[in-house]
Amino acid sequence: MKKIVLTFIALSLLLVTPSCKKDLPYMIDEVTRGVLIDVIRVADSEPVMYGGITTGNYKIKLTIPPEQGDYSFMSHAQLLAVLQGVDGKTTSAVVMDNITQFPLEIPINVADVFGKFGLSAPISGQILFFTANVVKKDGLVIPGWSSYTGFNNVDFAGWQVDGRNYSSNVRYAVVCAFNIDDFVGTMTVTRDDWWGEEPYPVEVTKISDTELSISGLCDGVCSNDLIIKVNRADFTLTIARQILEPNSGYWWNPSAGRPDYNDFSLEGSGVIDACKTSITFTATARVIAGSFGPMTFVIVK
Repeated sequence: MKKIVLTFIALSLLLVTPSCKKDLPYMIDEVTRGVLIDVIRVADSEPVMYGGITTGNYKIKLTIPPEQGDYSFMSHAQLLAVLQGVDGKTTSAVVMDNITQFPLEIPINVADVFGKFGLSAPISGQILFFTANVVKKDGLVIPGWSSYTGFNNVDFAGWQVDGRNYSSNVRYAVVCAFNIDDFVGTMTVTRDDWWGEEPYPVEVTKISDTELSISGLCDGVCSNDLIIKVNRADFTLTIARQILEPNSGYWWNPSAGRPDYNDFSLEGSGVIDACKTSITFTATARVIAGSFGPMTFVIVK
């Protein structure tokens, strides 16, 4: 019985192999040895790109790990840009050729890169990748990315390069450019909390290029504004604990007040969406007596 099963499997493989080979986007007997090239973003450079903007400090670094061994069969490498459009379609273009020096830091000219895709500038919602093609001495190009297989060499992620995992590509999301002045003026706030007020207006003023002051956050009953600090690198915001109303005890007992409910404060964190001109944060509400738990604010232009 065992021999019959083994014979059946062998016959099945003989029957399947021709059709599999026919369906492959490449000839299996033409698969050849490549070279592992590590591609990373240089630490002091920008982590994202901005819609409509072609300036900025963008640098990537190419390295061949020592574990690669002999790569004398390689003629040179190419820097390949891979652009995923807003529609989800992905295309590629060589942006630098004849790379023979490793390691190598490469400054990225954003206008030049997007020009190779027929664009004058990045568009919010796109994603731009950089990887490396390997060109052998016989002229064969081993792509770092193809529409059939995606990114090459991703299975080598466990290799160590300079004390970190090997990276086959660098990814840049294209986001809306952040202009803090866009958030200045009258905005509308909604809240998901125990007060449950309907949306109401607040006034936002600029303190600095990283700080905003929000007036009227308690629907007109707080004496002090709320100050938020924006991290321009990743669009997150932080709210240090601030007392918005020292005499908040009257909210709970208008006639005599409740001293233990004074010093109403907020403390929390959130994000700013430059595309939608919105501020979203969750903050813990406290009084002298203790905490009322989180309150979520969504402020839009």
